[in-house]
Amino acid sequence: MNNSLDQGQQCQGRAKNCREWRIFKQGDNLNMLCWRMGLVALVLITSACAPLQTRAPVSDSSPTGGQSGVSIGDPKVESKPGVLPKVQPKVLPKVQPNIPPKKIMPVEGVTSPAQKAVTSLLEEGWSYYRTENHERSISIAERAQRLDPLRAEVYLLLANNYFAQGQNTLAEQLSRRGLSVSQGDAAVRRQLQSLLVKIQAALL
Repeated sequence: MNNSLDQGQQCQGRAKNCREWRIFKQGDNLNMLCWRMGLVALVLITSACAPLQTRAPVSDSSPTGGQSGVSIGDPKVESKPGVLPKVQPKVLPKVQPNIPPKKIMPVEGVTSPAQKAVTSLLEEGWSYYRTENHERSISIAERAQRLDPLRAEVYLLLANNYFAQGQNTLAEQLSRRGLSVSQGDAAVRRQLQSLLVKIQAALL
């Protein structure tokens, strides 16, 4: 009987010890869980407060397309993102345009000695034409033609003389020749056109 009571007391004692051990283990696990949660919170706070460090890209080529000669890991070189290197523009030599020379305009009112001589000969030739001395008038007109073959009045005088002599074909040729060089003398041009009409009517 006593042995049974002792065994019962021992069992009760062991059960009590087991319950206490379980309570102790549960408390120990809870302390471990709280310690881990505190450690995780500390890591998160530390990572959130740490500044973000970014590394700017370093170009590995120079402006001319070659290697820049600076390694990426060189601590002495600081690269600024968004800033392009300055390129000196090429200075081209100035090309002078081809400017044509200025045209020299003749001075109005100034006549050469040859022009004065032709004018004098024409006045003399017209005076012989009016007196019907056609041979003398033609001779003087030919002298004027040699001095100035582009003077339209010379051909007017010759054509009038030959037309008066009845040499209509030659007079027509001289009239057309005079018209081709009469752009600068409107009065002589009108007289040549009128004479040419008369010559052509005589040729019909």
